[in-house]
Amino acid sequence: FRVSPSLTLGPLYEHTSPAPHLHHLPPLKCECPMSSTTSSVRSANRTRSLCHHLHHQPLLISGSSPSAGSPPIGGSMDEGTPPSTSSSATARALDMFNRRGSVLAVVIAGNTAADVLPPSAGIPNTSTVSSSSGVISADQPSSTNSDNDTEPFNEWRPPFPRLTAYQDCLSLGAAWGLGAHPNGLDDKPTGASQAQSPSEDDSGDGKCNELLASCPAFRNELGWEPTRRLALSRHTFDMAHTDAHECETWMREHSASEAGILEDVSNVYLGGRLCAARQPKTVIEPQDIGSYYYRHCFISKNHIEYLGMDDILGPISVSMVREIVDRKESYSIYRMIVRISDQKTIRVAVPEEALSTPEGTDRATRPLMRELLEIVCPKISFGTLRPSIQSPRVEELIMKIDEQPIYTRYKVGIMLCKNGQSTEEQMYNNEESTPSFDEFLDFLGQRVTLKGFEAYKGGLDTRGDTTGTHSIYSEYQAHEIMFHVSTLLPFTPSNRQQLSRKRHIGNDMVTIVFQEPGALPFSPITVRSHFQHVFIIVRVHNECSENVTYSVAVSRSKDVPPFGPPVPKGACFSKCAEFHDWLLTKIINAENAVHRSKKFATMAARTRREALRDLVENYVGPHQNEGASKIASRFLGGSVKRKERHNPKPTSHVLRGALSWLVDVHDYSTNQRVSCVLGVAQDWIVLLERPSGTVLFSTPTHSIIGWASSDTGLKLYYDHGDQLLLRCYSETCTDSELNELIRRLENVTKGDEAKEVVLRRLKTTDHWGFHVQDEGVVTDVEMYQLAWKAGIRQGSRIVEMDGMSISTLSFDKICDQLAVSECVRLLMISPSSDGSPRRGCEDPNCPAVKGIEQMLTPDAFAKQPITHNNRPSTLSSASVHDNMCTLLNPPKCLNRAQSDEQLRSPLMDELNRKAPLSARESTNERESSELVRIQTHLERTVQEKRALEMLAQQLRKQLIQERQSHDNTKREMERLKKLYEKK
Repeated sequence: FRVSPSLTLGPLYEHTSPAPHLHHLPPLKCECPMSSTTSSVRSANRTRSLCHHLHHQPLLISGSSPSAGSPPIGGSMDEGTPPSTSSSATARALDMFNRRGSVLAVVIAGNTAADVLPPSAGIPNTSTVSSSSGVISADQPSSTNSDNDTEPFNEWRPPFPRLTAYQDCLSLGAAWGLGAHPNGLDDKPTGASQAQSPSEDDSGDGKCNELLASCPAFRNELGWEPTRRLALSRHTFDMAHTDAHECETWMREHSASEAGILEDVSNVYLGGRLCAARQPKTVIEPQDIGSYYYRHCFISKNHIEYLGMDDILGPISVSMVREIVDRKESYSIYRMIVRISDQKTIRVAVPEEALSTPEGTDRATRPLMRELLEIVCPKISFGTLRPSIQSPRVEELIMKIDEQPIYTRYKVGIMLCKNGQSTEEQMYNNEESTPSFDEFLDFLGQRVTLKGFEAYKGGLDTRGDTTGTHSIYSEYQAHEIMFHVSTLLPFTPSNRQQLSRKRHIGNDMVTIVFQEPGALPFSPITVRSHFQHVFIIVRVHNECSENVTYSVAVSRSKDVPPFGPPVPKGACFSKCAEFHDWLLTKIINAENAVHRSKKFATMAARTRREALRDLVENYVGPHQNEGASKIASRFLGGSVKRKERHNPKPTSHVLRGALSWLVDVHDYSTNQRVSCVLGVAQDWIVLLERPSGTVLFSTPTHSIIGWASSDTGLKLYYDHGDQLLLRCYSETCTDSELNELIRRLENVTKGDEAKEVVLRRLKTTDHWGFHVQDEGVVTDVEMYQLAWKAGIRQGSRIVEMDGMSISTLSFDKICDQLAVSECVRLLMISPSSDGSPRRGCEDPNCPAVKGIEQMLTPDAFAKQPITHNNRPSTLSSASVHDNMCTLLNPPKCLNRAQSDEQLRSPLMDELNRKAPLSARESTNERESSELVRIQTHLERTVQEKRALEMLAQQLRKQLIQERQSHDNTKREMERLKKLYEKK
């Protein structure tokens, strides 16, 4: 709800200039000055959870004095404020407060906002709240992407976020009320015509180059757009020294943009076990692929459908099915799909043991459905729902409603822009093609004859040749694309507007503008169309030669969200398979992004609402003849003997879907806090931004290596030690939310809680007694030395050193820091049960550790020689234990991605033999570079062998000394024993 503006206080946070060094976080405190191996950071320092109202609205507590300019509740108002508006807002706020029965604001005695989040934590400083005012207020979360017009938070929220497991990211966002909600279409122009609208006051982003000019209401992507990274790593550390935070358009990480399914119910392989930097960057951003949830989990099973018409929410459809997960333990779950007309679909699973009725007992359908709805979505009045009729037509209609947002066919326009041309009319009137344009078309797809063409025709005539005789068609990863080429469509000499061409290209959402050398910069303002939202400009260089290259720029309407893959720096591609895949992926993602814009999302919601309305009006079953209970069901929403609602019981099983938390995350790329919804599933961890619902972060659970609870929040370490800082919201001002999150991480990940170790030496010439790699893995520990006594063991991982994250330090920096320090404070993650280090990436020599994002498939990684990075110094040396583990446990074949399996298929082998010369040449170049890399690894292996031999000699000497001391001790014990016997 909204509180009167006169009650609004200052924000809790004040965004200040970025900290000079984001990686300098304060060291965690330890009770023991020398070491702390028995007590963890979690027990020493508990995070003080933030006390936030659910909707981030400030509210004065009764009995507290108001701040300046804000009247107390029920008191006099400022001048100029309408009495009716203020009093009604206040009354509504108090009424909501009394009805919900929740504490909206809590005063922590002696604890200010600065105590909760110290300014030295490398995050935005907090403003001190006066204790006399008795108010703790929180401002709305700021969004760094100004392209998305977000709406204020609404009241949607799951009442039991730790008992409802969500199947996909869209369901998780829908349960928390994230994303723009359709509110009807307006008459404002959209697409390219929006730039010419007199009501449009947006002047564009001002970005331009020789390919593309700045245009009102459009955003240009030229190749230097930064990537938004929430975690602290080498990338965000380098970005902190630039002015990237002033950029208007941010691109998402490829791992976040492809996040979709959180609980796999179709047994499809969703990713590899390498770090995010090693995953393919050119990925098709998923649509609502959770739409297949009904097909996979409900069809062909005994499920229940309930339909109804709510006065506020509109038509509603609810599907429910019981699924036995473990027959031995009699463990079952209830899967549900809640479809509301103007809300996104919620797909969720609830454990049976959370219900009030004991497990294994037969329950009536209506009480069961009522209790499940109270857990999943209590806003739905159960009295409005009735069972649907038993008909296969109901399942067919529901499946069509669910799978409506899935698109696999696309039609894209291509226009030729010759020397000196830039306008739409000039490009439409190019009657004939050019050699460079034909070369690009043959590279882009297959030239097909339209007459008799049986695949996707994209609105072209395949019978009478009224739309031309040929066109360009392409198939890419189960997607079909038909290109509307301007020079292949009919040309009318007497028609300057060329309506026969524009009727196809002007109705396409995505348009490619092919520029020849000498063409003027393109601007969408020269195009008149309500449908053309994205323009991809491609300019050719050195055309029709072996050195042909293509420069790329992208312009999109401001209503269209950013999409990948990002345009690389320089934005120049050679004619190769990499550019072909990149361009087709960009086209597919562009059209999917247009469907997510406000106009098309509203149109899709309207279609979905009408389909649900037809389903509710025509396929609802009759009321059951239950006598008096029938009347009670209509008017009271339940039976005559209605029992009071009981809170669900906690579950002891691990749900596969995503449990959710409301958290505050520090965005290291913008140095700002971001309010997010955290989803932790058995296989994935995601962060959804509030209120837009955009996935900002995603990582598989196998990449989590550990976590640490500190005064600044919960630090989550993954991949190569990258750090994610988050804090849980709490309405009770306790650590219950944080404890449940840590318990969930312990159940679904192989990570461990980090412990703090403090080492001190008398002088800098003394040895620390351990050896470390550049990733922070301890390779060897000298027995009975300083590190050994402190509890450091072989296989431990250092994630922080003196408050600095290891992921932001080079190996030379680590060595220099250890060489000059007399006291070092380490944050360690213990090795796994078998003694091996916890790894988020299975490659011990991953190039991403050095900041190199080198693409290497899992199969290629499994075939590469095993080496260890070493620096010939007293601080680092190869570990005998690591090499022995390598010999005894050879690297196993990693899980292969689906694309790699397709590449090894006989069909792909035949296609590779028919590949063009340029593709084969690029393959030879990759093979030669691979050979050079292998030779380098061999040279390193020889050097490591010599170092191992020297280390073996030192160990032999140590062993001899230990045996001698053991014999001396044994003789001394025998002598003492004889003396004792004599006495």
